[in-house]
Amino acid sequence: MKKEEIIMIRPLKIPVAILTATLVVALACGTVKKVIAEQWTPELARIIDGAKKEGKLTFTWGSSILGGNQGAQMAQALMNKMFGTNIQVMFSPGPSFARMGSKIAVEYSAGQNASTDVYLASAPQIAPLLRRQIFQTVEWQKLLPRRITAKMIEGKNTALIFGTGLSGATYNSKLLPKGVVPRTMKDFLKPEWKGKIASTPYAASFDILAAKEIWGPEKTLDYVRKLSPQLAGLIRCTEFERIVSGEFVAIVMDCTGQEALVWQEKGAPLKQLIPIDAAQKRYRHLTVPKNAAHPNAAKLFTVFMMTEEGQKLAWKTWKIDLHFFPESKMRPKIDVLEKKGVKFYEATIDFWLKHPGLGEVRKKVLKILREAKR
Repeated sequence: MKKEEIIMIRPLKIPVAILTATLVVALACGTVKKVIAEQWTPELARIIDGAKKEGKLTFTWGSSILGGNQGAQMAQALMNKMFGTNIQVMFSPGPSFARMGSKIAVEYSAGQNASTDVYLASAPQIAPLLRRQIFQTVEWQKLLPRRITAKMIEGKNTALIFGTGLSGATYNSKLLPKGVVPRTMKDFLKPEWKGKIASTPYAASFDILAAKEIWGPEKTLDYVRKLSPQLAGLIRCTEFERIVSGEFVAIVMDCTGQEALVWQEKGAPLKQLIPIDAAQKRYRHLTVPKNAAHPNAAKLFTVFMMTEEGQKLAWKTWKIDLHFFPESKMRPKIDVLEKKGVKFYEATIDFWLKHPGLGEVRKKVLKILREAKR
């Protein structure tokens, strides 16, 4: 028997002979996956101990993200079972990624606890906050070396990629203008679409298009100017029920497309167009604010989301997972598109930081979209 196993089981006060026999049988049956402590690294073991002492974990993000409150309760049960903890997860609906990030930064400057122990967002929201140094640096690979690799870590060990989304345009296939099936972004500029399209109040997915390797600033702004007269409103990416109901026929562009998958599972006639000349892999990241009230529990949650169980939960509740993992549900979809010749641009934090002008173009896009709907 290994030393780590003896340390784990000694508090049970079971005679060694009986315990050895039990472990032998259990090992033969493959039933001790969660019993033996040696599966966790010393670094993760310390995080688990710290999380046990904290006993709580607070989430604040969109009500549909990772299943909202229901998903938070599912995460609580699965985490506690996996790590032997008794953490109570508390969820409250929150604002957009950008507004939540700004709120955390203000709270940090004021010496207050963050409103959420885990900040979930994407590259455009996280990158500008890095210079304010509000996120904890974590040696993620040491916590789960068999799953977490260097390509999943960004922002100098502050941000962990846990999900891949594909951005494009989502539409209600039963309400299409007669004889019009969108195949490119230009199709949404046709007169048949006027008054039937929504966009987002945060210019989702238009930002990366402004990079010189893709469309560039001029082409991006020109497209948005032509799109603006077509718009009937601005909606958040968590409001796809407004497309399902027919209030809008399409959203151009969407965030990462998983909302369409969520509604498809419910039987809604939503489809997503992945534009060949604007295909993007947009990642969802997890970070732990320096002013998190429960930092160990927060880190434990991020680790959990990188396990197979965590990835299954992400897919079940939000139809997103990380395509780097072999069991990923998103991976086959990407493979099919790439075999068809679709070239994806990686909308990572590093990409954003290497293109500092994207933020300014995004502001111009926002202005055009908002003025169109005054």
